[in-house]
Amino acid sequence: MKNNERQYIIWQNRAYTYYIAARLLNMKRLYGPATFCAYQALELILKATLIFWDKSFIPDIAGHKFIKMIKAMKNKVPNGKSINIPEYFYADQRYLSVSRYPIAGKGVGIPSTFITDLDETFVKLIMLVPFQFNSNLLHALRGANHSELAILRKANKHIRLLRRHLRPLLIRTA
Repeated sequence: MKNNERQYIIWQNRAYTYYIAARLLNMKRLYGPATFCAYQALELILKATLIFWDKSFIPDIAGHKFIKMIKAMKNKVPNGKSINIPEYFYADQRYLSVSRYPIAGKGVGIPSTFITDLDETFVKLIMLVPFQFNSNLLHALRGANHSELAILRKANKHIRLLRRHLRPLLIRTA
């Protein structure tokens, strides 16, 4: 296994944890924490994608510069131009900061499409990387953790697309 592949899985696993947390928190109507976790999930999977494709990418230097990472993805990742991350996830870092720290005059807007947008974006970012091996996401899709699988599947309009994309791995190693 190459270093970029190993690092990708490490970062994808962390992103997946925040993704599941965002979905669960949203189900429990804990919207502030759900938005923070959604932001973290997208930032981490974006970093994972860049780690895989761009040898010059250094996550620590990138920090929380979401717009710069999106531009890098569109320039350096095959099919990266096809991904559109809804701006509300990263605009003014509201989901990153305002969801945790009260700031006078600023709120956290959560559209009715929040979870659908999160699911679509997360799945499309996963699909940009051809290397998937022994990740927490694969374990969940195989049913290794029934409660995680239930959270992942609940009202997820993109689960079929994800399963279709990962099908060879789900069948081969199940």
